[in-house]
Amino acid sequence: MLPTRTLLNPPPIADLLVELAAFREQVLRLLADRSVDWYWRPSTGEWSLTEVACHLRDVEREVHQARFEAILTGEGAFLAGVDADEWAIPRNYRAQDGRAAATEFAAARADTIARLTATPIEVWDRQGQHTFFGPTSLHELVYLTVQHDRVHGAQVEELVSGKR
Repeated sequence: MLPTRTLLNPPPIADLLVELAAFREQVLRLLADRSVDWYWRPSTGEWSLTEVACHLRDVEREVHQARFEAILTGEGAFLAGVDADEWAIPRNYRAQDGRAAATEFAAARADTIARLTATPIEVWDRQGQHTFFGPTSLHELVYLTVQHDRVHGAQVEELVSGKR
């Protein structure tokens, strides 16, 4: 039986890096599909692919990369909690170009993967102080990123299968 994974028991680093790359590939496959309607919403209040892509781009740059860099810079970094779901309306995600946002996400994710791949193994246990979670290691933060990807990966699949 495989161990239950928790924030304090994340999967091996190599597995996390594979998942980060796999999600990037999922987004790139979406970009290649010309039949996708980027602005279709399943219902009022639900996000379109455009809104999801904008969210992914901004979270990758402003949350994930910022937190990783803070920990890579030194032990004990402050890691602010963020409710990035609230960005959709003030940043007007609905009116943006979803394909461009997805392309920008894929580029940012490639940068993230390159940075993390080059990180020495001993640094993965380095901790920062997260607003919500308290002491949190780089390893745990990358696992949170993968969990975020999983949620939005399922959302993307539902949106693509629901309306083309």
